[in-house]
Amino acid sequence: MDTLKTRPPTPGAPQRVRPQLPLTGIDAALWAVVFIWGANFVVMKAVFALLTPLAFNAVRLTLAAILLLLILFLREGWRPMPPRDWLKLAGLGLLGNALYQIPFILGLELTTPANSSLLIATIPVWAAILARILGWERISRGVWAGILLSFAGVLLVSYSSSGGFSLEGDGFWGDLLTLVAAVCWAGYTVLSKDLLRRYSPLRVSAIGLVAGVLALWVFSYSQVQSTHWAGLSWGAWAAIIYSGVLSIALAYVIWAASVKQIGAARTAVYNNLVPVVTFIVAYITMQQPFSLLQIVGGAIVLTGVWITIRAR
Repeated sequence: MDTLKTRPPTPGAPQRVRPQLPLTGIDAALWAVVFIWGANFVVMKAVFALLTPLAFNAVRLTLAAILLLLILFLREGWRPMPPRDWLKLAGLGLLGNALYQIPFILGLELTTPANSSLLIATIPVWAAILARILGWERISRGVWAGILLSFAGVLLVSYSSSGGFSLEGDGFWGDLLTLVAAVCWAGYTVLSKDLLRRYSPLRVSAIGLVAGVLALWVFSYSQVQSTHWAGLSWGAWAAIIYSGVLSIALAYVIWAASVKQIGAARTAVYNNLVPVVTFIVAYITMQQPFSLLQIVGGAIVLTGVWITIRAR
Protein backbone atom coordinates (compact mmCIF):
# COMPACT_ATOMS: atom_id res chain seq x y z
CA MET A 1 0.00 0.00 0.00
CA ASP A 2 1.32 3.46 -0.87
CA THR A 3 1.83 5.84 2.01
CA LEU A 4 1.82 9.62 2.00
CA LYS A 5 5.16 11.23 2.80
CA THR A 6 4.72 14.35 4.90
CA ARG A 7 7.06 16.75 6.63
CA PRO A 8 7.26 16.58 10.42
CA PRO A 9 5.34 19.44 12.08
CA THR A 10 7.29 22.56 12.94
CA PRO A 11 7.38 23.13 16.72
CA GLY A 12 5.09 25.96 17.72
CA ALA A 13 3.43 26.16 14.31
CA PRO A 14 -0.37 25.91 14.20
CA GLN A 15 -1.48 22.47 13.13
CA ARG A 16 -3.98 21.98 10.34
CA VAL A 17 -6.89 19.82 11.38
CA ARG A 18 -8.75 17.91 8.70
CA PRO A 19 -12.35 19.13 8.78
CA GLN A 20 -14.89 16.55 9.82
CA LEU A 21 -18.22 16.34 8.08
CA PRO A 22 -20.82 16.59 10.85
CA LEU A 23 -24.05 14.70 10.74
CA THR A 24 -26.77 16.97 9.41
CA GLY A 25 -30.51 16.96 9.03
CA ILE A 26 -30.12 15.37 5.60
CA ASP A 27 -28.23 12.48 7.21
CA ALA A 28 -31.19 11.89 9.52
CA ALA A 29 -33.50 11.97 6.50
CA LEU A 30 -31.25 9.44 4.72
CA TRP A 31 -31.51 7.07 7.67
CA ALA A 32 -35.29 7.29 7.26
CA VAL A 33 -34.90 6.46 3.55
CA VAL A 34 -32.71 3.46 4.43
CA PHE A 35 -35.46 2.07 6.66
CA ILE A 36 -38.21 2.87 4.13
CA TRP A 37 -36.36 1.14 1.28
CA GLY A 38 -35.24 -1.78 3.42
CA ALA A 39 -38.76 -2.49 4.65
CA ASN A 40 -40.23 -1.91 1.18
CA PHE A 41 -38.85 -5.23 -0.13
CA VAL A 42 -40.78 -7.04 2.60
CA VAL A 43 -43.93 -4.94 2.08
CA MET A 44 -43.99 -5.69 -1.65
CA LYS A 45 -43.32 -9.39 -1.14
CA ALA A 46 -46.20 -9.61 1.34
CA VAL A 47 -48.71 -7.80 -0.88
CA PHE A 48 -48.16 -10.28 -3.73
CA ALA A 49 -50.48 -12.64 -1.83
CA LEU A 50 -53.27 -10.10 -2.38
CA LEU A 51 -52.37 -8.48 -5.70
CA THR A 52 -50.52 -9.50 -8.86
CA PRO A 53 -47.04 -7.96 -9.08
CA LEU A 54 -47.56 -6.10 -12.36
CA ALA A 55 -50.89 -4.59 -11.27
CA PHE A 56 -49.40 -3.52 -7.94
CA ASN A 57 -46.38 -2.00 -9.68
CA ALA A 58 -48.42 -0.04 -12.22
CA VAL A 59 -50.64 1.55 -9.58
CA ARG A 60 -47.91 2.40 -7.08
CA LEU A 61 -45.68 3.94 -9.76
CA THR A 62 -48.59 5.93 -11.21
CA LEU A 63 -49.26 7.36 -7.76
CA ALA A 64 -45.56 8.17 -7.33
CA ALA A 65 -45.34 9.82 -10.77
CA ILE A 66 -48.30 12.11 -10.04
CA LEU A 67 -46.80 13.18 -6.71
CA LEU A 68 -43.31 13.74 -8.13
CA LEU A 69 -44.71 15.87 -10.95
CA LEU A 70 -46.66 17.92 -8.43
CA ILE A 71 -43.56 18.42 -6.27
CA LEU A 72 -41.51 19.32 -9.35
CA PHE A 73 -43.91 22.03 -10.51
CA LEU A 74 -44.27 23.44 -6.97
CA ARG A 75 -40.50 23.64 -6.47
CA GLU A 76 -39.17 24.42 -9.95
CA GLY A 77 -42.14 25.33 -12.10
CA TRP A 78 -42.40 24.69 -15.81
CA ARG A 79 -39.12 24.80 -17.73
CA PRO A 80 -39.03 24.29 -21.48
CA MET A 81 -36.55 21.77 -22.83
CA PRO A 82 -35.34 21.13 -26.38
CA PRO A 83 -37.00 18.17 -28.17
CA ARG A 84 -33.71 16.24 -28.07
CA ASP A 85 -33.70 16.31 -24.26
CA TRP A 86 -37.34 15.23 -24.13
CA LEU A 87 -36.44 12.20 -26.24
CA LYS A 88 -33.45 11.41 -24.02
CA LEU A 89 -35.60 11.63 -20.91
CA ALA A 90 -38.24 9.40 -22.48
CA GLY A 91 -35.60 6.81 -23.36
CA LEU A 92 -34.11 6.97 -19.87
CA GLY A 93 -37.57 6.62 -18.37
CA LEU A 94 -38.19 3.46 -20.38
CA LEU A 95 -34.86 2.02 -19.25
CA GLY A 96 -35.00 3.04 -15.61
CA ASN A 97 -38.70 2.72 -14.87
CA ALA A 98 -40.01 0.06 -17.26
CA LEU A 99 -37.14 -2.23 -18.27
CA TYR A 100 -35.93 -2.00 -14.68
CA GLN A 101 -39.25 -2.36 -12.88
CA ILE A 102 -40.59 -5.38 -14.78
CA PRO A 103 -37.71 -7.82 -14.05
CA PHE A 104 -37.34 -6.32 -10.57
CA ILE A 105 -40.94 -6.95 -9.51
CA LEU A 106 -41.13 -10.37 -11.19
CA GLY A 107 -37.78 -11.31 -9.66
CA LEU A 108 -38.96 -10.32 -6.19
CA GLU A 109 -41.99 -12.57 -6.62
CA LEU A 110 -39.65 -15.56 -7.13
CA THR A 111 -36.83 -14.81 -4.71
CA THR A 112 -36.61 -13.59 -1.11
CA PRO A 113 -36.70 -9.93 -0.03
CA ALA A 114 -33.19 -10.30 1.42
CA ASN A 115 -31.74 -11.66 -1.83
CA SER A 116 -33.53 -9.01 -3.87
CA SER A 117 -32.18 -6.14 -1.74
CA LEU A 118 -28.64 -7.54 -1.87
CA LEU A 119 -28.68 -7.97 -5.64
CA ILE A 120 -30.12 -4.51 -6.21
CA ALA A 121 -27.30 -3.16 -4.02
CA THR A 122 -24.82 -4.25 -6.75
CA ILE A 123 -25.95 -1.38 -9.00
CA PRO A 124 -22.73 0.66 -8.43
CA VAL A 125 -20.72 -2.37 -9.59
CA TRP A 126 -22.67 -2.65 -12.85
CA ALA A 127 -22.49 1.13 -13.31
CA ALA A 128 -18.69 0.97 -13.12
CA ILE A 129 -18.59 -1.82 -15.71
CA LEU A 130 -20.97 -0.03 -18.09
CA ALA A 131 -19.06 3.25 -17.78
CA ARG A 132 -15.88 1.35 -18.70
CA ILE A 133 -17.55 -0.36 -21.69
CA LEU A 134 -18.70 3.03 -22.98
CA GLY A 135 -15.18 4.38 -22.52
CA TRP A 136 -16.30 7.06 -20.06
CA GLU A 137 -14.30 5.82 -17.07
CA ARG A 138 -11.24 3.73 -16.41
CA ILE A 139 -11.49 0.90 -13.90
CA SER A 140 -8.76 1.04 -11.30
CA ARG A 141 -7.40 -1.96 -9.47
CA GLY A 142 -9.46 -0.97 -6.45
CA VAL A 143 -12.67 -0.95 -8.48
CA TRP A 144 -11.80 -4.32 -10.04
CA ALA A 145 -11.26 -5.72 -6.54
CA GLY A 146 -14.67 -4.47 -5.46
CA ILE A 147 -16.34 -5.86 -8.59
CA LEU A 148 -14.82 -9.33 -8.21
CA LEU A 149 -15.60 -9.40 -4.49
CA SER A 150 -19.22 -8.43 -5.15
CA PHE A 151 -19.64 -11.13 -7.78
CA ALA A 152 -18.18 -13.74 -5.42
CA GLY A 153 -20.67 -12.67 -2.75
CA VAL A 154 -23.59 -12.79 -5.21
CA LEU A 155 -22.70 -16.36 -6.21
CA LEU A 156 -22.42 -17.37 -2.57
CA VAL A 157 -25.78 -15.82 -1.65
CA SER A 158 -27.57 -17.37 -4.63
CA TYR A 159 -26.01 -20.77 -4.02
CA SER A 160 -26.77 -20.82 -0.29
CA SER A 161 -30.37 -19.61 -0.59
CA SER A 162 -31.38 -21.92 -3.46
CA GLY A 163 -29.41 -24.98 -2.40
CA GLY A 164 -27.30 -24.93 -5.56
CA PHE A 165 -27.37 -23.49 -9.06
CA SER A 166 -30.41 -25.35 -10.33
CA LEU A 167 -32.21 -23.96 -13.38
CA GLU A 168 -35.43 -25.50 -12.08
CA GLY A 169 -35.64 -23.46 -8.88
CA ASP A 170 -37.72 -20.28 -8.66
CA GLY A 171 -35.04 -18.69 -6.50
CA PHE A 172 -32.41 -18.95 -9.21
CA TRP A 173 -34.61 -17.29 -11.82
CA GLY A 174 -35.73 -14.67 -9.32
CA ASP A 175 -32.11 -13.80 -8.56
CA LEU A 176 -31.28 -13.70 -12.27
CA LEU A 177 -34.20 -11.37 -13.05
CA THR A 178 -33.16 -9.12 -10.17
CA LEU A 179 -29.62 -8.92 -11.55
CA VAL A 180 -31.06 -7.95 -14.95
CA ALA A 181 -33.00 -5.20 -13.19
CA ALA A 182 -29.83 -4.00 -11.44
CA VAL A 183 -28.03 -3.78 -14.80
CA CYS A 184 -30.93 -1.74 -16.24
CA TRP A 185 -30.85 0.73 -13.35
CA ALA A 186 -27.07 0.98 -13.63
CA GLY A 187 -27.53 1.88 -17.30
CA TYR A 188 -30.09 4.50 -16.29
CA THR A 189 -27.63 5.92 -13.75
CA VAL A 190 -24.70 6.11 -16.18
CA LEU A 191 -26.66 7.44 -19.14
CA SER A 192 -28.43 10.11 -17.08
CA LYS A 193 -25.19 11.94 -16.23
CA ASP A 194 -25.40 14.13 -19.32
CA LEU A 195 -28.93 15.32 -18.50
CA LEU A 196 -28.06 15.84 -14.83
CA ARG A 197 -25.49 18.45 -15.88
CA ARG A 198 -28.34 20.59 -17.20
CA TYR A 199 -31.36 19.62 -15.11
CA SER A 200 -32.02 18.84 -11.46
CA PRO A 201 -32.21 15.21 -10.23
CA LEU A 202 -35.84 15.87 -9.30
CA ARG A 203 -36.73 16.94 -12.86
CA VAL A 204 -34.93 13.99 -14.44
CA SER A 205 -36.54 11.55 -11.98
CA ALA A 206 -40.08 12.92 -12.30
CA ILE A 207 -40.24 13.18 -16.07
CA GLY A 208 -38.42 9.89 -16.56
CA LEU A 209 -40.84 8.18 -14.18
CA VAL A 210 -43.84 9.41 -16.18
CA ALA A 211 -42.37 7.97 -19.39
CA GLY A 212 -41.67 4.66 -17.67
CA VAL A 213 -45.15 4.44 -16.16
CA LEU A 214 -46.80 4.88 -19.55
CA ALA A 215 -44.81 1.90 -20.85
CA LEU A 216 -45.56 -0.14 -17.73
CA TRP A 217 -49.28 0.20 -18.35
CA VAL A 218 -48.85 -1.52 -21.72
CA PHE A 219 -47.50 -4.61 -19.95
CA SER A 220 -49.77 -4.38 -16.91
CA TYR A 221 -53.14 -3.29 -18.32
CA SER A 222 -54.73 -6.75 -18.45
CA GLN A 223 -53.79 -7.50 -14.83
CA VAL A 224 -54.92 -4.07 -13.67
CA GLN A 225 -58.25 -4.49 -15.47
CA SER A 226 -58.90 -7.94 -14.03
CA THR A 227 -58.18 -6.85 -10.44
CA HIS A 228 -61.18 -6.30 -8.15
CA TRP A 229 -59.91 -3.03 -6.68
CA ALA A 230 -63.02 -2.33 -4.60
CA GLY A 231 -62.52 -5.61 -2.76
CA LEU A 232 -58.91 -4.99 -1.77
CA SER A 233 -58.17 -4.97 1.94
CA TRP A 234 -56.90 -1.88 3.74
CA GLY A 235 -53.55 -3.65 4.07
CA ALA A 236 -53.14 -3.85 0.29
CA TRP A 237 -53.98 -0.17 -0.12
CA ALA A 238 -51.58 0.70 2.71
CA ALA A 239 -48.84 -1.22 0.88
CA ILE A 240 -49.56 0.67 -2.36
CA ILE A 241 -49.40 4.02 -0.56
CA TYR A 242 -46.26 3.05 1.37
CA SER A 243 -44.47 1.74 -1.70
CA GLY A 244 -45.58 4.59 -3.96
CA VAL A 245 -45.64 7.66 -1.72
CA LEU A 246 -42.87 6.90 0.78
CA SER A 247 -40.55 4.54 -1.08
CA ILE A 248 -40.55 6.43 -4.38
CA ALA A 249 -41.93 9.98 -4.20
CA LEU A 250 -40.64 11.01 -0.76
CA ALA A 251 -37.43 8.97 -0.95
CA TYR A 252 -36.54 10.33 -4.42
CA VAL A 253 -36.89 13.92 -3.20
CA ILE A 254 -34.71 13.25 -0.14
CA TRP A 255 -32.11 11.38 -2.22
CA ALA A 256 -31.91 14.21 -4.78
CA ALA A 257 -31.55 16.80 -2.00
CA SER A 258 -28.82 14.70 -0.38
CA VAL A 259 -26.79 14.41 -3.58
CA LYS A 260 -26.95 18.20 -3.89
CA GLN A 261 -26.04 18.92 -0.24
CA ILE A 262 -23.47 16.28 0.76
CA GLY A 263 -22.44 14.77 -2.58
CA ALA A 264 -23.13 11.57 -4.49
CA ALA A 265 -20.38 9.47 -2.89
CA ARG A 266 -21.45 10.09 0.71
CA THR A 267 -25.10 9.61 -0.24
CA ALA A 268 -24.39 6.32 -2.03
CA VAL A 269 -22.85 4.80 1.09
CA TYR A 270 -26.26 4.84 2.78
CA ASN A 271 -27.63 2.56 0.08
CA ASN A 272 -25.36 -0.21 1.38
CA LEU A 273 -27.36 -0.25 4.61
CA VAL A 274 -30.65 -1.08 2.88
CA PRO A 275 -30.05 -4.89 2.66
CA VAL A 276 -29.18 -4.96 6.35
CA VAL A 277 -32.58 -3.44 7.18
CA THR A 278 -34.29 -5.88 4.81
CA PHE A 279 -32.61 -8.86 6.49
CA ILE A 280 -33.76 -7.68 9.93
CA VAL A 281 -37.32 -6.77 8.89
CA ALA A 282 -37.76 -10.04 6.96
CA TYR A 283 -36.53 -12.03 9.94
CA ILE A 284 -38.87 -10.24 12.38
CA THR A 285 -42.02 -10.08 10.26
CA MET A 286 -41.71 -13.17 8.05
CA GLN A 287 -39.61 -15.41 10.31
CA GLN A 288 -37.36 -15.85 7.30
CA PRO A 289 -34.34 -17.98 8.29
CA PHE A 290 -30.85 -17.14 7.08
CA SER A 291 -27.95 -19.52 6.82
CA LEU A 292 -24.46 -18.55 7.93
CA LEU A 293 -23.30 -18.92 4.33
CA GLN A 294 -25.97 -16.48 3.15
CA ILE A 295 -25.01 -13.91 5.79
CA VAL A 296 -21.31 -14.24 4.89
CA GLY A 297 -22.16 -13.88 1.19
CA GLY A 298 -24.24 -10.77 1.92
CA ALA A 299 -21.38 -9.23 3.87
CA ILE A 300 -19.01 -9.94 0.96
CA VAL A 301 -21.42 -8.32 -1.52
CA LEU A 302 -21.75 -5.15 0.56
CA THR A 303 -18.00 -4.97 1.14
CA GLY A 304 -17.37 -5.25 -2.59
CA VAL A 305 -19.93 -2.54 -3.34
CA TRP A 306 -18.39 -0.26 -0.70
CA ILE A 307 -14.90 -0.77 -2.17
CA THR A 308 -16.24 -0.02 -5.66
CA ILE A 309 -17.84 3.23 -4.53
CA ARG A 310 -14.76 4.35 -2.57
CA ALA A 311 -12.31 3.50 -5.36
CA ARG A 312 -14.18 5.22 -8.21
